[in-house]
Amino acid sequence: MAQRCSVVEGKPEKLTIMDEPRLRMILCLPFVLVPLLVLVLVLIFVSGIVCVVCGLGIEDGNEAAAVVADEGYFKQLILEIYVDESGKALVIGYIEPDAVASLSFLQNSEYIYDNDTKQLYALTDELTDKSGADWTLRFSSCAYYTDYHTVFYLPDVIRLGRINCSPTMQYFVTVSNGSFVIDVQGYDVESPMTEIEYQEQLEQPEQPGKGDTNTNITIMQPLLLLIIVTIAILTALLVLYFYFYFTKKQSAIGGAEEYKADREGRKEAGIEISSDMMRIMETLTERERGIVNALLKHNGEMTQADLRYETGIPKSSLTGILRNLERRNIINKKEWGRTNVIELSKWFLGGKGKK
Repeated sequence: MAQRCSVVEGKPEKLTIMDEPRLRMILCLPFVLVPLLVLVLVLIFVSGIVCVVCGLGIEDGNEAAAVVADEGYFKQLILEIYVDESGKALVIGYIEPDAVASLSFLQNSEYIYDNDTKQLYALTDELTDKSGADWTLRFSSCAYYTDYHTVFYLPDVIRLGRINCSPTMQYFVTVSNGSFVIDVQGYDVESPMTEIEYQEQLEQPEQPGKGDTNTNITIMQPLLLLIIVTIAILTALLVLYFYFYFTKKQSAIGGAEEYKADREGRKEAGIEISSDMMRIMETLTERERGIVNALLKHNGEMTQADLRYETGIPKSSLTGILRNLERRNIINKKEWGRTNVIELSKWFLGGKGKK
């Protein structure tokens, strides 16, 4: 049994050996309780910090939700993407300035952005990826949009495959003006993504015997029409040619007959060479005198063709000589049908040479 410590006559009693463990326990209590208390205080401090951070996060989320819910907040993306057969894409349309950086393909592309009109113009080959005859078009943006609208135009020479887009968006496929049109739309979209798979159409060799009849008919129709038109034009030209030919021939015949009748009527009359005519002929060259003598021999009048045969003067030289004689008022030239009639002038004849 433990002994009690009592005070007798002002002197304390000594502790026995059995009281020493209890004393050690009492002395060790501060060393155990102090760390526990510090640990509790640290836990309380950390919990407070966590609560504050969570509270701020909740407030930020609420503020963001309030901003989105606010009717004044409107973030829009409206783009048209034209993809050619080589995989290059032309991107044009409207996008907010703070969302331009969310389009990762612009980092390695040529583009122009107008901050005033918020219009984007870009030319890129970063949107498409090719593996053999298979193509994949990927378009994404790491931003939030209240109104999201992209339209993809693909050439109609392809075979369209699978189309994937974000769950909150929907797409429509149509064909217009020789292109596949994939219209992707969504509202209140976070990080939208669209993936389109397609294949190149390999040209199939046409099997012999198929389509030959239609092809021949298609080719023969314009060819037959061309032949008919050509024959009609040639027939019209021939008719016109013969009409003008016979008309001129009749005119020439009429002129020749008129000239022949006039000449026959004048055969009875002879031309006497006067002294004045001799003096004029002495001033002429040999060829000019030959022409005048031939005209005098034929009663002062001949056709130009007969005159050429009579004198033996070449056609090119005869024309110049006649022009010189006409200029000197020795001869006159008249048109009769398709030929010319050369006659001695009244001035040369002097009005006295004819009987």
